[in-house]
Amino acid sequence: MAGKTKANPTSKGQGKPRSAKPTNGLPKNWPSSLPYLTSPIYSSALTPDHLTALRTPADPFKQSETLPLIPASHPRGPSARVHILPITNPSHPAHGQHGLFAVRDLAPGELIAPYFGEVHPGTGDGAARHADSDYDLWVDRDGDIAVDAARGGNEGRFINDYRGVPEGAGTRRRANAEFRAVWDGRAGERGMGVFVLKAGVKRGEEVCVSYGKGFWGERKEGEGRDCNKVQSLVML
Repeated sequence: MAGKTKANPTSKGQGKPRSAKPTNGLPKNWPSSLPYLTSPIYSSALTPDHLTALRTPADPFKQSETLPLIPASHPRGPSARVHILPITNPSHPAHGQHGLFAVRDLAPGELIAPYFGEVHPGTGDGAARHADSDYDLWVDRDGDIAVDAARGGNEGRFINDYRGVPEGAGTRRRANAEFRAVWDGRAGERGMGVFVLKAGVKRGEEVCVSYGKGFWGERKEGEGRDCNKVQSLVML
């Protein structure tokens, strides 16, 4: 995931993915024990200063602060762009886990999905319970705001790192998507989203990001960590 991140991959033997229709308002293959979120939840440790930073749009006169917009019309609920599938290829780093796959061709720059979780302070006492999460991303370092999908989230939490993913039908050995800070027009606040990189994503292809070298270096030092997850606060 980015900043504080996570992971999940695809495979040669995956074949053409089947349509993943939502079940009871949930995406197909969503874990029964995990809350599915259609909007963020908020830590009680957030202060008024955190909330002000979260709900302050980027300065339109500063190009470096311009954020991609999730429009107010963007639908909530299970995505029509991607679906969650089990990883069945034994050579895939996330074998036995899940990955996120394109339902249709996705164009460069297209929003794949928002990234929902618990919005919380990025440092201090309010960050302690998220310290070991592999699904935790910075939303705004200056505002000390992060979002963690370890205990609940949406499709975005199932995106894997591209490293080690075997080449073949529906796979590639480079990232085809990335996490970006966004302005969510539905909530009137900052957030995170997953966007297609310039090569695009083909129908049936696994959506993969780069967790950053820091994640993999840390993983080598601490073997036994679930490779379906990514180091926190790495990419942002």
